[in-house]
Amino acid sequence: MCGRINFGSSTETAKRLGVKDGEPARSGDLNAFACKGTYIFGLVDKAPDTLRHFHWPLVPAWCNAYPEYHTHNARSEDMGQKPAFKHLLGKRHCIIAIDGFYEWERTGTKTPYYFSMADGSLMLLAGLWDYNTRLDTPLLSCTVITREPNQMVGEVHNRMPVILTRAEADVWLNTQLSYPERAEVLKPIENSALLKVEISKSINKADNKSGDWFKGPDVKPLSLF
Repeated sequence: MCGRINFGSSTETAKRLGVKDGEPARSGDLNAFACKGTYIFGLVDKAPDTLRHFHWPLVPAWCNAYPEYHTHNARSEDMGQKPAFKHLLGKRHCIIAIDGFYEWERTGTKTPYYFSMADGSLMLLAGLWDYNTRLDTPLLSCTVITREPNQMVGEVHNRMPVILTRAEADVWLNTQLSYPERAEVLKPIENSALLKVEISKSINKADNKSGDWFKGPDVKPLSLF
């Protein structure tokens, strides 16, 4: 599952990716979740030289109204059978660039953790995008692909986003390759590529945007797996 994330502004994200920002600048969010009005940033396979601002969650092109079912994540194991996602495979791939994501250990007191890249780089999530022109305003939107976790994330939760290296992201966005060739990158990232930190429970408040969960007395130091 990938439902709460941390990402920088579109200006910062575009600079770190080495691309131009395709829309007026938007701010980032230290504690974002998928809901109507949430925008996150990344690249699409049809024009990967420009940063896109995606509405999150996905709003399929054929929807006449905002979907009531969950479309923020697409399970890699069965997205080929889901009406919201199957028509996008091999045709509308994207990556979503974030600083990290949050997950909660589901035993005991539901301890929160933050996962980021060990080398300090952007975390590149594999996704799918769609473009809806049936609503009042045309909408570019995306979903994050998830799968069974690697060992590190699996100690906290039974799902994780598909995290790509830069080389794998290039494959996922390469429209010259067949879908099976592109889908080969949808595998768990190496444990050593990630950092995990136990953070303060102040992150549990969805409207808290202060970042104080990184500074509380119960925060444990960042550590390599």
